[in-house]
Amino acid sequence: MMKSIKFSCVVINGRFLEQKITGVQRFALEVTKALDEFAASSPFPYILAVSPAVREEVLPQLQNIKIERVGSRSGILWEQTQLVSYLKKHKALVLNLCSVTTLFYKKAFVCLHDICYSLHPDFVSSKNKLTRAWHRLQDSCGARRSVKILTVSNFSKKEIVDYYSLESSKVVVVYNGWQHFNPEIQKDDFAERFDFLKEGEYFYTMSTLKKNKNFKWIVENAKYNPDKTYAVAGKIDVKKFGTSAEEYEAPNIHYLGYVSDEDARLLLKHARALIFPSLYEGFGIPPLEALAMGTPVISSNATCLPEIFEDTVHYIDPYKADVKLDSVLESPVCDAGKLLDRYSWRNSAKIISDTVASLPGHSLPGSIV
Repeated sequence: MMKSIKFSCVVINGRFLEQKITGVQRFALEVTKALDEFAASSPFPYILAVSPAVREEVLPQLQNIKIERVGSRSGILWEQTQLVSYLKKHKALVLNLCSVTTLFYKKAFVCLHDICYSLHPDFVSSKNKLTRAWHRLQDSCGARRSVKILTVSNFSKKEIVDYYSLESSKVVVVYNGWQHFNPEIQKDDFAERFDFLKEGEYFYTMSTLKKNKNFKWIVENAKYNPDKTYAVAGKIDVKKFGTSAEEYEAPNIHYLGYVSDEDARLLLKHARALIFPSLYEGFGIPPLEALAMGTPVISSNATCLPEIFEDTVHYIDPYKADVKLDSVLESPVCDAGKLLDRYSWRNSAKIISDTVASLPGHSLPGSIV
């Protein structure tokens, strides 16, 4: 039985606002904005704590959550020392939303988006042993010492429960959303911006060199389908593949580098399909964004992806690249409308708010706002 948890306020760890927005930071930002609605009726105040390094222009517009700048440092040092001092001073419950917890403060919720570093160290470059060790420490401490663990799929919940031998009730599934990705396009200048791509005839993907993203599948499939065109967004530097870099180049692949949200919408809208060949995901936001645009999705059938997307996408084996994409797209899929209705940042925020409110015990008297 869970012990009583006494706290005077809920503090959101705002370190994610120092960082580039990728999947976990997107989750933290959108959940924070959605929590603002529920903070209005909460019996205890919600505070977003940020370091002085967070720029004013990236702060979310909030009505009911107070934003407070804490300490004088930034990064990990701020998170593990000055933020912890602030939490102790105000007897707070902290929400750590980016797979990193406050090691010296146990009155915490932590969102472990996945435990890839612990279960699949082979996905991490041998050059990043320190990063791998840090994240494995974070996974372990977050799982064993936090009041509650949030995660983004039932697949990840099962991995966490099994690996750390936890009670199932300690882990709460909080899915991602897609509403940050406005499918409306104000100015459709695709033909001018991307004149090297033919509308409706190229396959779009977003990737990195992380092994779990399985970029190798894209390259091998492009070589198997020389008559198809591939557009790859993301920080892909084929030179980093080492001496065999030429094996990862193909004349029908266009490397786009980093693309803005506006360009991503354009590229998704006019693509034949999005390809998402990941070997391991905790959730997978890009296919949701594509479905919101009405763009077909060719997805890996690995890990959580069938759970998340059910029968709305075309599945491929991420270990078998010698497939004809036209044939893949011939498989029937269901309309994505009901699926898109299921996933929303508001639903996710409500689950978190309800979970906080249901903790045994009661809040401490007093308020810091």
